[in-house]
Amino acid sequence: MRRQSLNPPFSRRVRPPQAGIGLAFFFEYLDHRIKNPDEIKHYLGLTFLGLVPSVDLEHVSPSSSASAVPPAFNEAFRSIRTSVIFSVPEEGSRSIVVTSSQPGEGKTIVASNLAMSLAQTGQRVLLIDGDMRKPRQHDIFQVKREPGLSDLLVGQAKAADVMRKTGAHGLHLLPSGALPPNPAELLGSSRFADLLKALGEHFDWIVIDSPPVHAVTDAVVVAHRTNGVIFVVGSEQIGRQMAARGVEKVQAANGHIIGAVLNRVNVDRNPYYYSHYYRKDYANYYASTETKT
Repeated sequence: MRRQSLNPPFSRRVRPPQAGIGLAFFFEYLDHRIKNPDEIKHYLGLTFLGLVPSVDLEHVSPSSSASAVPPAFNEAFRSIRTSVIFSVPEEGSRSIVVTSSQPGEGKTIVASNLAMSLAQTGQRVLLIDGDMRKPRQHDIFQVKREPGLSDLLVGQAKAADVMRKTGAHGLHLLPSGALPPNPAELLGSSRFADLLKALGEHFDWIVIDSPPVHAVTDAVVVAHRTNGVIFVVGSEQIGRQMAARGVEKVQAANGHIIGAVLNRVNVDRNPYYYSHYYRKDYANYYASTETKT
């Protein structure tokens, strides 16, 4: 005779709440993506320059009116600007490279908005689109891409022909120009070094938007020709090891990384944690906001 189960029919064993909590911590342990400023300091060994909250892309163009951009976004770049100014010695013109480990972390948006924020202090700023593979700065500022940097470096254009005025006072743009077959060679040439030196006589700051370091060598080539590198890390987008290898590539080329920016942070997920990385008068804004940006 078949023995009946001692358990009543349709009964299920109830999982204790501790098991669910433990499972959550387990998956958190397996998640190696960089999510907060403390991880930038601990795993990458970099100075934390500031974080940028996640916003709709249509709101982050430097050509947008101030009212169209969330206050937290503007405040983030004012904070980053202060960190950058104190991180780069004031000895004539100062030049910085903005890059990331991989595509999609937002280095182009960080470069353009940082350049605009520097110009708002009354300084003369030049933003160079050094990404001659997938340039975007000309789209952001709605200007012609050609002629630009590549045309200038190969002698097909003059400096006066490639400079573009932007809607921001004191900010000029040097677009990428025609897409060349050898961007790294152009950026590593003595002609580019001479160009940076000449431009330094006319601008207080030069901000260079460069391709990601894991994709190509362009950023590594340019890094040692400038005062420093800003490393953009997309929040919850890249693993710790991959980001660390990107940092090592820049440092191996004698590039000086002045710090990292944590980009596209979901502030609403943990407002009390992130709020202390901003000015105190913005803490209440983050704690009480209900609209996801």
